[in-house]
Amino acid sequence: MTRLTLLVSLLLCLVFPINAQKKSVSSLCTRDNALDTTKQHILLTRTFDNPVQRIAVLLRAADLLWPHDRTTSIATFMEAFDLAVQNFKEKGDEVQRTSSSQFAAAIPLPDQRFKVISALAKRDPARAQKLSEQLIHENDTREAVDAQSQRRTADKLILMAHGLASTDPPAAVSFARQSFRYPATLQLPIFLYELSKSGQQLADRFYVEALDAYRMAPMDQFLYLSSYPFGNTREAGEMPGYTFYAIPEGFTPNRALQRMFIQALLLRVNSAMETPVQEAPSYRYSDHANMWLALNRLEKHVQSEPDLADAFARSKDKLFALLTPNVQRNVSRVIDTDNTPKKSFDEQVEAAEKLTDVGRRDMGLTMAVTGSSSDVPVDRVLSVIDKISESTVRDSLLNWFYYFRTQALIKDKELSEARKFASKVTELDQRAFLFTRIAEESLKVAEDQTEAREMLNEVANTISKAPKTIVSARALLALAHLYAKVDMNRGVEELGNAVRTINTLESPDFSRQFVMMKIEGKTFGSYAAYSTPGFNPENAFREMGKLDFDGSLVQATNFSDKSLRALTTLAVIEPCFHAKTQRRR
Repeated sequence: MTRLTLLVSLLLCLVFPINAQKKSVSSLCTRDNALDTTKQHILLTRTFDNPVQRIAVLLRAADLLWPHDRTTSIATFMEAFDLAVQNFKEKGDEVQRTSSSQFAAAIPLPDQRFKVISALAKRDPARAQKLSEQLIHENDTREAVDAQSQRRTADKLILMAHGLASTDPPAAVSFARQSFRYPATLQLPIFLYELSKSGQQLADRFYVEALDAYRMAPMDQFLYLSSYPFGNTREAGEMPGYTFYAIPEGFTPNRALQRMFIQALLLRVNSAMETPVQEAPSYRYSDHANMWLALNRLEKHVQSEPDLADAFARSKDKLFALLTPNVQRNVSRVIDTDNTPKKSFDEQVEAAEKLTDVGRRDMGLTMAVTGSSSDVPVDRVLSVIDKISESTVRDSLLNWFYYFRTQALIKDKELSEARKFASKVTELDQRAFLFTRIAEESLKVAEDQTEAREMLNEVANTISKAPKTIVSARALLALAHLYAKVDMNRGVEELGNAVRTINTLESPDFSRQFVMMKIEGKTFGSYAAYSTPGFNPENAFREMGKLDFDGSLVQATNFSDKSLRALTTLAVIEPCFHAKTQRRR
């Protein structure tokens, strides 16, 4: 065992005097000890039963070792990749359902192969790209690759590129190019907007490559290129999957790219005039129908260019005539809906109340509440929630409303009001999480430590009554760090409480920075992902380790989960890699 491991074992038997101020640097925190401990944890992963947990620790260790022991780091990355390949062979693509309801969403779990490549790409893009090309080759040589698998592969490649866009834009573009051999998905415009944050000229150039790659693709792929040039939040067609894109601040629509896309669209339209209209599944739109929708939605962008405007008008009429009467009605209804003024909260409620079917009425009232803005008076929203007939929907919706209204108040720095609303959130772990957010914002401006302590005590009291969940565990980790700023002793105590809470959870997973909130009725379901950013065990222990290295290291050894024990230990010792090396005697 290394010196650090032996000393940690000894520390477990001691009681530490803990001061409220920042601790002096521990004698354990040296570069040699950090290197030895990291390599020891690489070996310890071979005792793990869960390959995903083992991969997580290997990647963390490999990243820490990269500047200090390149050979061991590369070997560790490759060990993780081999594990990931084997795991995919055994399990394939996995999904996780948000609940047992028929309306529940299925969330894809990360493909560990691409997770390894993403981590390696931040250190060695060339080696990572070779591994990526290896996976693509293996995928392409399989006898039967269905369309859904191809879309998943495209998403994995683009998501990997997305993770590099802010730190290594050229490498991000290289990985994104690999997706061109697969169908375009909504991840492509998401990546384009993300890449533009690092330089819109680079993103514009990549867009031209993407347009060239997909100019002859079916419309349900081609039209994923219809949002970026115009700075739109949605595509011009009705796509198989869609979202509302966040347009980066300062983004400037590119007239040259707009004209390039419109010309490509008109060429496709002219070609389609000479081909029969293909029937599409009942839930999808044919290429001809999507072209007509795109021409309508983009028409306003070509009004200033007569040659394009005239071509648009002629093409719209010709395309419409080719559609069957039923499809004509459907696409016309879509455009009418686009042009219908958005209903106010009261108008939505009034329309819902006119419905005779109880289930549909409850759904309409629910949609009005979940879509309401902070401008709608609280009493008015609560009165609408009271009208919902199904008690389970009513209770879930009430919790939903108070939770998201509190988030809005925190964002607006109205912390006193936020505390009032947070206290009404019925799900105690969610209430506890909100209180930690409020406390964090309050401590930024608090001048009186007594008031800060009182608020933190209130948070601690709320968490003590909450069920033990990932959300309450995150709240405890945040609370430990907040307490440490005013009372180191209490901070380490709450860190221990967080460890004990996490030890009670079955297969705790902190990899996702959000939790699904759901409202499920007998005839409908409504879902939203609420963000739980910031504190997971790793970054909580990293921050606490800066304040009390020895105490945090001891707490890390108390995790019953081997992977959490390893990850938090590595987080605590990370700063030690930059400490001066002690001479061995």
